[in-house]
Amino acid sequence: MSYILVLFSVITGLGSCDQKTEQASETKEKPKAGIQELTTYTAAMEKITQSIRLNGQIEYNPNQVVHYASLVNGIVTKTYFSLGDKVTKGQVLAELRSSELTDLNTQSKTLESQLRVAKRKLSVAESMFADRVSSEKDLFEAQSEVDILKSEIEKIQANLSLYNASSEKGVFQIKAPVSGYVVENNISGGTQINGNDSDLFTISDLSDVWVMTNVYAVDLPFVQKGMSAVIKSKAYPGETFDGVISEISQVFDPQDRVLKARIRMPNKDLKLKPGLTIEALVRKNLSEMAIAVPVSALIFHNNENYVLIQKQDKSLEPRKVTIDVQDNDRVFFKNGIEAGEKIVVKNQLLLFSEAVSSEK
Repeated sequence: MSYILVLFSVITGLGSCDQKTEQASETKEKPKAGIQELTTYTAAMEKITQSIRLNGQIEYNPNQVVHYASLVNGIVTKTYFSLGDKVTKGQVLAELRSSELTDLNTQSKTLESQLRVAKRKLSVAESMFADRVSSEKDLFEAQSEVDILKSEIEKIQANLSLYNASSEKGVFQIKAPVSGYVVENNISGGTQINGNDSDLFTISDLSDVWVMTNVYAVDLPFVQKGMSAVIKSKAYPGETFDGVISEISQVFDPQDRVLKARIRMPNKDLKLKPGLTIEALVRKNLSEMAIAVPVSALIFHNNENYVLIQKQDKSLEPRKVTIDVQDNDRVFFKNGIEAGEKIVVKNQLLLFSEAVSSEK
């Protein structure tokens, strides 16, 4: 019996040893959590860049804006649009009741009645002239009266057409002169309209807008026409829009004491809304070359700058570096880093601490 107990103890001990050996092997082979998640950037030679930030806002493209003012007096009886609505050319936006329409319709009916009488006179004059009863002068006068009345009627019809008159409803119809979006509206039902009033509404095609940025005197030597610009807005975090400076004004704004740099932007998605404040990052490429690394890769330790480099054997090397030029999102090195070396750009602070600890 004792022999069996001893044998059982030996077998149990051997099993326990094998289990510990397997656990130790698994721990040794399991890679560090940080190593599995390494994200690196391959250093490369690039032209050194310099960037500055310009503040500004989105504005309408004035070449695509139409301000509508009424040519007649009257009262707005009905509107068919609201601020921000998309409208198409020729769409009825409002109806205007006016005494001028009544006068034009009355004049038109009077002239048409007179024209019928004049045509009968002309017919008689032609018959009498053919029978040699009347003179050519009488025929000419009758023909002239008909022509004058026709001209007057055509003039009235042209005015009615210009004002988009609807004789059936007895109103002038205000129609959209172009397609676009209603960006300003100064009328509603019951509004009294005078022919010399300011704009009733404004329509703009927002598919193309201007970004107007402020250029201060100290930045004037830097900003140039044709420079690329990256537009950012707090309304769209993490999203950017690319543009090019198309014009720079030559006169300082008297109030803000800045020059205005214009960036013309396509706006197919209508995200760039007039009035929206923006920040434009403009960048200049210099002729000098250097190794470029994302600024996010820098590690500041003991008042010195480091980067963490992944070597060919997958080990990590903390390396002290001296920055030659720092731009908005790039740092440039003339020495200390070689092209092709892999720079850790994610979780580098934690991995840096582990690498420094292992060296001690």
